[in-house]
Amino acid sequence: MPRPRMQAWASSRVNESYSEQRGEQSVRYPVAASSGLDHQQRRQTRVRSSRFLLRGMGIYNSRSSTLYHAGNVGSNLGIVVMKKLFPSLPYIVVGAAIGALSILITTSTKAAETAFPKPSFNEKGELLRPDVRYREWVYVGTPLTPNDLNPPEAPFPEFHNVYIHPDDFAHWKNTGKFPDQTVIVKELVLVGSKQAVSGKGYFMGDFVGLEVTIKDSKRFKDEPGYWAYFSFGHSYPLADSAEQFPAAACNACHEQSAADDFVFTQYYPVLRAAKAASSGRVMSRDSTDFQQMATTMTDAMAAAFKPTAETGKVDSVVPTELRELFKYLQDGSYMKFEAKESSKHPSAGPHTKVGLPVRVFMDPKIDASLKAGNTSHPAGSAIVKEMYDDKGKLQGWAVMVKTAPDSNGGKGWFWYEVTSTTDGSKPVAAGNGVPLCFGCHAIGKDYVLTRYPLQ
Repeated sequence: MPRPRMQAWASSRVNESYSEQRGEQSVRYPVAASSGLDHQQRRQTRVRSSRFLLRGMGIYNSRSSTLYHAGNVGSNLGIVVMKKLFPSLPYIVVGAAIGALSILITTSTKAAETAFPKPSFNEKGELLRPDVRYREWVYVGTPLTPNDLNPPEAPFPEFHNVYIHPDDFAHWKNTGKFPDQTVIVKELVLVGSKQAVSGKGYFMGDFVGLEVTIKDSKRFKDEPGYWAYFSFGHSYPLADSAEQFPAAACNACHEQSAADDFVFTQYYPVLRAAKAASSGRVMSRDSTDFQQMATTMTDAMAAAFKPTAETGKVDSVVPTELRELFKYLQDGSYMKFEAKESSKHPSAGPHTKVGLPVRVFMDPKIDASLKAGNTSHPAGSAIVKEMYDDKGKLQGWAVMVKTAPDSNGGKGWFWYEVTSTTDGSKPVAAGNGVPLCFGCHAIGKDYVLTRYPLQ
């Protein structure tokens, strides 16, 4: 039987060895005894053979000898066998063949080890919670909007560790575009300590939530930009699966304010630099690319204040006709509402400026709906918010009135804001479906963000 004979032959031939010192470890390598070359010549031939192959593949450098020595034991035995089968082949050819095979096997193994699966869906169309190895994807950045800077409570007070799938990042880096089936993961982490050895600051605490964004032109063909958003919860244990958020809950804000394809690349230098690299340019604040991005954002912000739906007639104590509404506000008629905050407090939203004092008044319809715990409020529901300057002087109002039974992604609400108490001719926003307004309010209970019961 040939197999035992070959094994016996190989054993008899590998009867010489040499050792090398690797720190505190002595490594012994078997070599063929009767190759026609002395010990040092055989070793140098193998080294030259491996380096020759690696140079040809463009991956040899002064550290490649480590790669050579790591596979020396196996390759020596392979050389013995190859020389028996093909005695006429020069050692350099045999060494190159064995080296090529080793590299191919190593490359295939590494590809298998570094392949990251993308999240999948169950039979209900729910997204299954992704493998925790998303932490090994390309790390994009960590935005933070802490409560301290957004009193009394920020909409997103946690650290948001953002990761993008390696394949999607590679495509973005090469083309400046996010490919179909892009997956972006946002892991939420609580603010922990505010003091470290290095000084005061915001330092990460415990994991608290997980959200995923996916672009899929087939599965989400009816969504803006084909993007869909999922949350597995904001407390542990996380859900095993998640339903898709309503488009208006996230898309509106992303569509109006994100710099690239619904993604806030303007806040992530890793993404900005990678996109610039795809065209061979570096994006700085003075670059054409940056200026174009700034112009795009300015145009998007202007559009964010424009109504996207008609204002229908509705039975509400707060009028929606602009001149009538401004007079209603000037007269202070809303102050008669029983449901109102007891005093001014810092604004958590961008009304004139985050942190300036505001005070909320609710009409009887919205008050009763919130008291009942309803997830949808009746048509005619209205809220008036007084806005003050940093000296405590009234400087304007923000108003929201529900004009239809269906909120319709924010278009069923009338939105109004004016920053003057004497001139109502230039409101900041006025009409139904103002993107910036309903984009921020989308995370509220039927677009209502005010804490209830009122404080």
